[in-house]
Amino acid sequence: MTAVQALVAMGSFALSVLAPQLGVDVQSLGVLGSVMFGVGALSSLMAGWLIRRCGDLQLAALCMAAVMLAMACLALNAMGVGPARWAFWPAVLLLGFAFGPETPASASVLARVTPLARRPWIFSVRQTGNQIGAMAGSLLLPLLLVQHTALPFALVAALALVVSLWCLGLVRSDGGAPTIAAPGGSSSGLAELVASPPLRLLTLTMVVYMATQMSLNFFSMSHAVRHWQLSVPVAAGWLALMQGAGLVGRLLWGRVAQRPGMPTLHLLGGLGLAMGATGLLLFLWPGTPPPAALGVLFLLVGLSASGWNGVMIAELARIAGPARAGAVTGAALLFSYTGIAIAPLAFAALGQAFGTDIAFATLLTATSAMGLALLRRPLHSATPLP
Repeated sequence: MTAVQALVAMGSFALSVLAPQLGVDVQSLGVLGSVMFGVGALSSLMAGWLIRRCGDLQLAALCMAAVMLAMACLALNAMGVGPARWAFWPAVLLLGFAFGPETPASASVLARVTPLARRPWIFSVRQTGNQIGAMAGSLLLPLLLVQHTALPFALVAALALVVSLWCLGLVRSDGGAPTIAAPGGSSSGLAELVASPPLRLLTLTMVVYMATQMSLNFFSMSHAVRHWQLSVPVAAGWLALMQGAGLVGRLLWGRVAQRPGMPTLHLLGGLGLAMGATGLLLFLWPGTPPPAALGVLFLLVGLSASGWNGVMIAELARIAGPARAGAVTGAALLFSYTGIAIAPLAFAALGQAFGTDIAFATLLTATSAMGLALLRRPLHSATPLP
C-alpha cells in the first residue's frame, strides 16, 4: 500500500515538478491541478462502492493502471506527438482516478489486518509513500527528462505496472473477497460522516490541512524559481528536503500517536499550529531566505505539513470501525479533494494578484485556526461509531 501511494505521488509530481521544463505556467498548472483533484474527489466517493464490487486490493491495482495510462499520455505530449498540450487533459483525468480511491482502498486493507493499537503507526508508515514518491519525483524526474523527454514517464509507468501486479498477487494470499459494508451503512459513508460531529470536524480540518499541503507540494517549486530566483536544481533540492522531512514526520508522529494515552486530536491540532507558524515565517521572509534559514524552515514545514496524514486517516478509521473504514474515509476525502480541487485555482488567482507569498500566508493562517479548533475539542467526543 505504501508503494501504491508512492507511484500515485510520482505520477502527480511528473506533472508539477516538470512544469517549468514543459512550459506550463502557474495559472495553467493551477487549472490542471484543480481538474485532477476534482476528479479525485468524485472518484473517492465511489471508493466504498468499488471496494464492495471488486475488492480493495483489486481497486489499488486499478489505480496503478490509471497511472500507467496517464504517463503514456504525458510521454506522447513531451515528444510532441499530436497537437500541443492535448495529452495534459486525459493525463490529469487519469491521475485523478488514481488519486481518489487509493487512500480509501489502502485504509480498507490496513483496517482489516492491523490491530487497533498499531493503526496510527502502520497508517503513518503507509502514508510515507507520498514522500517517497515526491522525493523520487523531485530529484530523479528532472534529470531523466534531460536524457530523453519520454524517460521519466516511462520509468513511472514501468514501476506502476510492477506494483499493480504485486497488488493482484496479494489478492490470493488475502482471500480476494470484496469488503462487505456493515449492516445499515451506506455504500458511500456519507451517512456516518453527517451524523458524527468528530468526523465532521476531522473532515473540515483535513480539507484545510490538505489544501495547504497540496499548495506546498504543487507551487513551492515555481515560487522558489520565480520569486526567490533559485535555479531549478537548487529549488528541487529544497523541495526534496521538505518531502524527506515529511517522511520522517509521518513515522515520528505515527509512533507518538500510538503511545498509550496520547490525545490524537490534540496531536493533530498541535501539528496544524506548527505548520502555520513555520510556513508563515518561511514564505513571509523578506527577500530570499539565506540557505541556512531555507534548510531549517523547509525541514520544520515538512515535519508538520506532511507528517499528519497517517495519524488523521488512522483516527478516521478508528471512529468508523474496520468494516466502514474504506467507505467513511472515501466520504471524508470527497470533501477534502473538493477543497483542494478549488485550492489551486484560488491559489493561482491570489498569487497572480498579490504574490504567492500572500497566497501561502492565507492558507497557513487558516491551518493555524483549524489546529487551534482541534486543541480546544474535548477528547471524550471522539468515540468510535456503534
